[in-house]
Amino acid sequence: MHTSDDKMSPQKKQYGLCLLEYHIEYREALLEALKSTEEFQIQGVFSNAEDTLEHLQTADAPDVLIIDLGLPGMDGLDAIREISTLAPDTRILVLTVFDNKQKVFQALGAGASGYLIKADGLGAIMKGIEDICHGISPLSAEIASMVFNTFSRVKPVSSENDLSERERKVLVELSKGYSRKQVAEELCISIHTVNTHIRTIYQKLQVHNVSGAILKASAAGVL
Repeated sequence: MHTSDDKMSPQKKQYGLCLLEYHIEYREALLEALKSTEEFQIQGVFSNAEDTLEHLQTADAPDVLIIDLGLPGMDGLDAIREISTLAPDTRILVLTVFDNKQKVFQALGAGASGYLIKADGLGAIMKGIEDICHGISPLSAEIASMVFNTFSRVKPVSSENDLSERERKVLVELSKGYSRKQVAEELCISIHTVNTHIRTIYQKLQVHNVSGAILKASAAGVL
């Protein structure tokens, strides 16, 4: 006779992470938090871009690479460009103290899929890391607001690929830094519907992530 305890539970997917962080105290604190959950598998921990790039040339590319911008030697922005070329399927998450507009747009333009500020706190940062593993492009609330405010003044341009009103609302909620689940709750629709809208948004705007969609839609006056 078999009890429920005898049944094997489905194995939860693990996401491979690399961490590139120069400051040892912060690196150790974040590493400890990441190791506390079975969702993440740490594939490499580095303090400079050069060692990271050398590792990526011979090892399996991680699902996500978390990178600071303030690095010795090669800076974070140049590293993002190199990593994007070397490991195109790896999602790059910026985690830094820099919150100025130039750094944000340079990082997103270089290939980062998300941008978080260390001052957000460990809880919010861990949520952002989970989000990017699940295909959501996390932005700190102040970063999302900066992106929105920067481009919201741009006059609309006509386009045959204009977003529908519902798609626009989904993108507006994402621009606030909300997760897909939060967007679904806010708009009273299912997560499946949110995902469908997001795929359509990506197709219409010809982008591959939320940050790119926000930037392009804002520049076109959609947001």
